[in-house]
Amino acid sequence: MIDDLLMLPELILSTYLCEMEGSTVMANPEHLQLFGDPQQWEAWRLQFPDIVPDLRASDVSSLDRLGGRNVQCVNWSEADLSYMDLTGMNFDGGYFIHAFLNSAQLCNASFAFADMRHVDLSFGRCRGVNMSHANLQEAWLVNAKMEYAQLRATDLRKAHLRRADLRFADLRGAALAGTQACELVLVGANVAGADLTGVDLKGADMRRVNILDTQSGNDLTQVHLSLTNLNELNLRGALMREMDLRNVYLQRADLRGADLRGANLTGAIFNQTMIAGALLDGALLEWDQITRSDDLLTSRTIPQKRWNTRPHQRWRDIQKWDEV
Repeated sequence: MIDDLLMLPELILSTYLCEMEGSTVMANPEHLQLFGDPQQWEAWRLQFPDIVPDLRASDVSSLDRLGGRNVQCVNWSEADLSYMDLTGMNFDGGYFIHAFLNSAQLCNASFAFADMRHVDLSFGRCRGVNMSHANLQEAWLVNAKMEYAQLRATDLRKAHLRRADLRFADLRGAALAGTQACELVLVGANVAGADLTGVDLKGADMRRVNILDTQSGNDLTQVHLSLTNLNELNLRGALMREMDLRNVYLQRADLRGADLRGANLTGAIFNQTMIAGALLDGALLEWDQITRSDDLLTSRTIPQKRWNTRPHQRWRDIQKWDEV
């Protein structure tokens, strides 16, 4: 039956494959056989450029690398690519629904406009990966290393990003509503226009992130920030009313004019934190543990930081976004 579909236009075939998503799937044996020989594969793809190769549920882990093959717009749904070295590969426009890429080497690989719903990328090495405009809804990216990743306009709604490393990533216009991102490292990331509604960032490292530049602007009430590192952040005029901000780090943060009425700041850590004009009516603060001088708050006891800082990271590293 699949053979009969090979003559269909790509759009129709793609729609058909999506409809089959919930059924038992297997790769097209002819496509899989062709894939085993890079030269035959390339010749076939050049001859039939409109065919979407069907490698669903396949296991190509016996191949050392996939180099020498055109793997754009391939259907890899439910395929097992875990632990493979896919460095620099171009998977643009592919289908990876429920695919396994856990612990794979994906540095500088490209998945632009790919359908990656429910993909498993946990523990992946993805530094510099390009997933711009990809659909990563409900994907697993737990402990993934994605420094400097290109995630512009990427759909990450309800994704699992616990302990992922997205420092200096480009998340402009990304959708992260409902994402589970506890202990996420987001140092220096560009989140301009991103949707952070309902994101769980408890314990995350948010240093040098312009969180006020997100889609919600100054209103941070829909973001979960307890235990989060907000050191050096510009939170001037932010709406944080009645938020749970227990045990947050606010050293050298700018809270001038912020609305913190009714917020729970129990256990928060301050050091030269600017609060001129901040609204603190009803806020829970441990004033007996805080020194206030010239509209600056400093905790009398500042615990050792829980976040690792690499010495080579400097402010100029994130100024590159101004040049894009």
